[in-house]
Amino acid sequence: MEIKSITPIDFFELAIAFSNGELKVFAPGKLKLYDQYNFLAYPNKLRAFTFTPRTITWFNGLSFGSDFIYDNSDEIAMELLVKKSVTIGFENQAPTKQHTTHHVYSFSIYPFKLEKQFVLGESIGGGHAEMGGCAFYSLNELIETPDYATHLKLANCSWVVEILTANGSDWKSVLNDIIVEVCKRASDIKAINGQ
Repeated sequence: MEIKSITPIDFFELAIAFSNGELKVFAPGKLKLYDQYNFLAYPNKLRAFTFTPRTITWFNGLSFGSDFIYDNSDEIAMELLVKKSVTIGFENQAPTKQHTTHHVYSFSIYPFKLEKQFVLGESIGGGHAEMGGCAFYSLNELIETPDYATHLKLANCSWVVEILTANGSDWKSVLNDIIVEVCKRASDIKAINGQ
């Protein structure tokens, strides 16, 4: 079985499309792989991979064949997959006028949704209900949103602006380019070591 694409998703999972048309979720924690490969328990390290049709290889050289990945992944229905997100950037900007210790800006994507895949969010004071919140946008809506670039900068992912504007209204290419860049950045050893 060959790997066609891999999308890192939040909560320590990889969504993988295989050559037979199946979409499956690979969850290292469910397989107890953390016991042997504890780096897989860290989201940015889990994202630090490259792949070929026959293998996935992480930054430290750990590699699994596509047959192992296929056999140890769970099928997922599209109605569940569209609810899976990828956090692209977040940063606590406190102190701010709104809160002295917790004012987090975030940017996420929902790569399997067919509309409104881009999310700008704020968490103020530790929650969304009291203060803060998030909004879902299509690509065109996001680009037309005043100060979206400032929000991305505050979420520590200003690099996304260039990708958003480079592909016109081709949201599928934009999502793919963002995911590829997230994996490249996760593979940067300085970023992995928190430098």
